Amino acid sequence: MTEVLLFTQETCGACATQREKNEGLEDAYPDVEFQEVDIQSDLETAEEYGVRKTPTTLVYANGEQTAEFIGIVERDDLEAAIESADQQSTGIAQRFASILRG
Repeated sequence: MTEVLLFTQETCGACATQREKNEGLEDAYPDVEFQEVDIQSDLETAEEYGVRKTPTTLVYANGEQTAEFIGIVERDDLEAAIESADQQSTGIAQRFASILRG
């Protein structure tokens, strides 16, 4: 499973820019779980992930962090990170399925 976490805060202008850059990604990658975490209202989650600056975007494949972007990330770079993580997720799932079948 691939996940993308965007850490933001309401008073962050760069966060609004990042949201604009991310528009449509959920539609383009329907199998990817996207979450936005406001670090002011969910400080515990931000601390759990070690996030101190916003915007910060983290990409995970099967619970393992595969990419981290601090500050504004260009859409092409984020899409490349998502596709790479998605391939990792799929590859692991396929290997696990073949082990079970074997």
